[in-house]
Amino acid sequence: MNDALRRSAAHVFVDQLDGGHLEPDDAHHLVKVLRIRESDVISVSDGRGSWATATLRPDGELGLLEGPHFVPAPAHRLGVAFVPVKGEKPELVVQKLTEIGIDDIYPLAPTAYSVVKWEADRAEKHHVRLAKVAREAAMQSRRVWLPEVHRVQMLANLMADHTVAFAEPGGAPLDASHHLVVVGPEGGFSHEELHGAPATVSLGESVLRAETAAIVAGTLMVSLRRG
Repeated sequence: MNDALRRSAAHVFVDQLDGGHLEPDDAHHLVKVLRIRESDVISVSDGRGSWATATLRPDGELGLLEGPHFVPAPAHRLGVAFVPVKGEKPELVVQKLTEIGIDDIYPLAPTAYSVVKWEADRAEKHHVRLAKVAREAAMQSRRVWLPEVHRVQMLANLMADHTVAFAEPGGAPLDASHHLVVVGPEGGFSHEELHGAPATVSLGESVLRAETAAIVAGTLMVSLRRG
């Protein structure tokens, strides 16, 4: 990561760097929560690889300093699909996967042993919330490529559209060829679901909670991509 990006007082996203405007919530967060002053250097990004350093002017607009700079996209995208569990754990999983560097996040519901059943009329609300969590985590971690939080989908549809590997005890070691790992709920996957699995991979010897397993899968894949 560029040193100026890492050391910036804050990091925010705008639609475009040239003439882009801060979202009201972001402006409020910078001024009222982080207490950003006119002399502080922040970083701004369009979420598509371009970023620049800037200051926050008294009128609330951005004054670009250096840039734009461009960070190429990774050679291949990495994704984690997970079955949401109760409470705020889906938000935790999305937050940590974003901070780690995962590119595609797929909430899955329902599976055979899923506890949380997301009704269709609430799916959009959940998607908006998780996308917001990812955006905030990307700002905290200074990402310049925003991850994509996909809408909740059925496992069968994910398998039809992508080559996936299921995280299962006794699976093969995870390696750089695995770009999308599916993590099940606390009870795991049913025999019927695993029957259609093209590959299974191991996340280690420990028995992990579902949310921990998703984060471990993301960490291992990003580490392997970095070499």
